[in-house]
Order: sequence, then C-alpha cells, then structure tokens
Amino acid sequence: MTSSSTPNGTKGTTYYEDDFFMFLSCGARDGLPKSRVRVDFSKEKYGRKVEPSTEPNIARSWEDHKRNNPRLFNGSKFRMQSVDMLEKDGEGNNLVTFRIGLTDYRDFMGTNMSRDAGYLMQKGRQSCGDPHAYLSQPVGVGSMIITSDDQVVMMRRSSWVSEGPGQLDRPGGHAEPKEVAKRCGSDEFTNDAVLDELFESVICEIRDEINIPESFLSEPRLLGVNGNHKSGGRPSVEFIVRYASSVHLKPNIILLR
Repeated sequence: MTSSSTPNGTKGTTYYEDDFFMFLSCGARDGLPKSRVRVDFSKEKYGRKVEPSTEPNIARSWEDHKRNNPRLFNGSKFRMQSVDMLEKDGEGNNLVTFRIGLTDYRDFMGTNMSRDAGYLMQKGRQSCGDPHAYLSQPVGVGSMIITSDDQVVMMRRSSWVSEGPGQLDRPGGHAEPKEVAKRCGSDEFTNDAVLDELFESVICEIRDEINIPESFLSEPRLLGVNGNHKSGGRPSVEFIVRYASSVHLKPNIILLR
C-alpha cells in the first residue's frame, strides 16, 4: 500500500495490491526479448468505441481538469486493444502480440479517470463483450531496474501529477506516437516502428526521470502487462532493465533490496 498528500493538503490516491491485475504475464523471470514480441497497429480497428451519451462529459471534464491543474496538456497516446501469447515462432516459442491503436490524454481523463468509467465498462461488457471498449486505455510503460548489487531502483512521483502524486513508484511513462511519426516521416505507422517505440520509450523514461545514461542500461525485456482498477483498467507494459552502476542516480531515488 502507498499513499500521499499533495501540497495543498488533499490526500492523494492510495493503492493496494488488489487494485492491480494482470492482462498478461510472460512467465519468464528475466522477461522476453523484443524478438519474441509483435505489434499489430491500426488506428481504425483499435481505437476506442464512442458512447454518444457520455461524449459531452469528456470535453467538460477536460476543461475542469485544466482549470485545476494548468500544467496539463493534451497529447496523442497509443491505445491497447488487447494482448495475448497465442502465436508461436518457428521454434515453438510463444510470441506476445499487442493490438494497438491511438487515443489521447484528454480521452483518458474523460473515460478511464471519470465518474462515467463504471458505466462505460458495463456498457462495453454488454454491447461488445469487452469492458474497455469505450475507454481510452493509453499504453503506459514501466521498468523494474535491477542494479549490479541486486537493488531495485524506485522514485518519488511529482506532487502535481493526476495519478499517485508524491507516491513511491518505478520509473515509467508512455510510449509516444510523436516519436514514431518522426521515424516513419508520416502518420502512417508501421508495426515494427511501434514495437521499437514500446521498448525504446522505457529506456528514455529511465534516462530522463532518474538520470541514468543509456549506455549503463541493458536492453529491456518484457515481463508482462498489468492493469489498474482505479483507472478503469488502464494498461502498463512492464519491463526488466539491468543497471551496471549506481553513481548517476538523482537525489530523490530510493534503492530497495
């Protein structure tokens, strides 16, 4: 369990173990390499479904959030439709397949994080057989960083973020469509480019959030995908990354054995 207080004295979100669930566990202690992971990307097939009665609430909710937190800004995010391990490669090894579309942060705040989330999940189950069909489901990334002396690197979240302000967390963030657009030179994304961004984004988050140079980090390996009940089942793709030193860490970093 973790809890926190924001600077204005309001209590932040408290998380318990039961608040999290697994979309997928790779079942490998050291994770799976990128060569065992596939992406099927489609803006058309894997975007969220629209529920007309709640769409006006998304715009109103976003304006309210911006008034309360002027630092908020909208941006495109990847959306996870589903993930499984049903396919195998030529050697009989299981392959992880992500089905990914696009969403944005505004829709996340107005669906997953809104008072309508429960209704949208119920309607998704009834009409689509998928509780997340009408939700934004942006793809987060997170990393379990293991140092050379077997410590786990944790960090303290900023006090102004909308989820878990001030709480202890692993380094993470989001895979970014804008980075894929740079690689592809257009908005027509390839499956391989989206896959590359999934794995590379977690290294960039570690570099930017806790000041570890990329040269000190191993290639990320996929552990699995978890979901958070308190944010409508929002998915986070979790990786294990090995770290060869401990000399570059920022002061707010905590090491756990």
